[in-house]
Parts: sequence; structure tokens; C-alpha cells
Amino acid sequence: MTREIRKELARAARLFKSKKHNEAYEIYDKFFAENPEVFRHWDRQRYCWCIYYLFIRDSSDEYELMEYAEMVTDITDQQDLNSEPVCVYTQSVFKVIMFLKKQDDWEYMLYWLGKLNPELLTHNQRDSKFASKKEDYYKYLSTAYLKCGDYEECIDASKKALNDLDSFAFSGDVWHKWRIAKSLNSLSRSEEALEYLEEVRNTYSYWYILKETADCYYKTEDRENAIKYASKAVLTDDPANMKVNLYYLIYQILKDTDPDLAIAHAKLYLALKLESGASIAEDIEDLNLDEDSLDINELESEITNRWSGL
Repeated sequence: MTREIRKELARAARLFKSKKHNEAYEIYDKFFAENPEVFRHWDRQRYCWCIYYLFIRDSSDEYELMEYAEMVTDITDQQDLNSEPVCVYTQSVFKVIMFLKKQDDWEYMLYWLGKLNPELLTHNQRDSKFASKKEDYYKYLSTAYLKCGDYEECIDASKKALNDLDSFAFSGDVWHKWRIAKSLNSLSRSEEALEYLEEVRNTYSYWYILKETADCYYKTEDRENAIKYASKAVLTDDPANMKVNLYYLIYQILKDTDPDLAIAHAKLYLALKLESGASIAEDIEDLNLDEDSLDINELESEITNRWSGL
């Protein structure tokens, strides 16, 4: 019986080599279900590549993708990309990770990232402009931890990336420092966060980086620097609806020292929240502002002129 199965597997190998993946898959699928112990390393590899080409590579069906990717990770093991050119296990897992990224499902992504051993992912790239598999792994791992509120794990993942990788594509090292800073600030370790944010600002000065800096200074009771960076964030060209939480932060910073300007920011925050239908902070609701008189454009112009010194 084993000899006959081996003959069929040899036939499947020839079909696979001829790129007749569907025919090869039918043979592999039939005999693996009945006699998995007969499958040698390369039989399992070719079986999994058939699964990848047929059901994973171009799949847009979530359940199909997950089901067959799980099959691949059950049938074969992750190969060392430092010695092997490709690995069907790794390719399948990354297909799922990219799908989950589009779905914004970071919690489930952590499950799939847990299937990968980063030591088996290469950091050698033919084109240094693109991230390696190892760099992508750490990027998605630290991002997923941050999105899920697992701040200590995010810090650990990003620090490990900074220590283990000797180069980064697209300023990946800067974004690891950004995620460390956000995590530290969320853990009320704002002074430590400011050290990382200074390094981040040496490369980028996006509004949300300035806002995070302002928030750190606010939490460390450095009102002067909090206002300095918050006002810089206000004056960027980004749409007001993106900066809604910035206006709330400025309200908090100013409410005891400049109540009139604080209220202007509270009004803009409220107007933007009402427009989007999002939940409103309780302390803003307690202000009992006249919702009918709120004009986003007028409020934004007023605030911009104030911080521009006009």
C-alpha cells in the first residue's frame, strides 16, 4: 500500500512541477487525509504550495483564507529563510497578517504573529528600500500590541527590533521609537516618553507627534511646553476633524488659566464630535454649550488666528 501511495505522490510531484496545481492538490489531499505518515518533507512542502496557490495567494474570502492557512501551519513547519529562499508557511501567515491589517483586526493578528519565529525570518534584502520579513514582523507585532493596549509588550517588541535589526526601510526605527513613546505615555511614564519623542521629532513633525509631545508635557505639569507643542499642532495644514482630540487636550491645558480660549477649543471639539456622531467627553457635555451656535469653520479660523498671533 505504501509503495502505491509513493507512486501517486511521485505523480503529484510531476504535476506540481508542471504547474498543474489543482490536479496535484487532489492527489495530495486524498492521501494526506488517509496516510499522512507516508508524506516526506518535500511531499508536505509541495502539498502546502498547492494549497497556497489555489486557496491562499489570491483569496479574498476570510474563512477560506484562515482555514487553508491553518492547514499549512498544521501540515508543515516554518523554514529558516536565512538558508532557504522561500517558505510556504511564512508566506501563508503573512498573507493572513496583511488581510487582518486591512480589516483592522489587530487582536487576531497577534494570534497569527505568534505562529512565527522571528529568528527564522531573514533580514537580508536584495533591495534595501523595502522592509525584510523580519522587519515587517516586528513592525506588525509592536503595532498590534499598541492597538490592543498591551503597552509593555509593545515596548518590548520595539526595543527588540531596535536591538536586533541593523537597518530599517521607510524610517522604521523612528516609528518603533514613536510606538515606544506612545506606550510609555499611556503607562504614565511621560518623562521617558519625551526622550523618545525628541528623537522622533528630529525626523518628523506631524501634528499627532506634536500633540503627543504636548500631552506628555501636560502630564508632567510643564504647561509652557505643553502649549508650545499643542499650538504647533493646531497650525499644521491637516483637517480639523483629524485633530479633534488635540482641541480637547488644549481645553484641558487652558481651562484654569485662559478659560475664554479654552472654551473656544471646547466648542470646536464639540462641533466636530456632533458632526461625526462620536461620543463626547463628559466634562465637555457638562459645559452645556449652545450646540446650535457652533460653526466649525468660524471656530477653526478663530483658533488658528489666535495661535498665529493675528
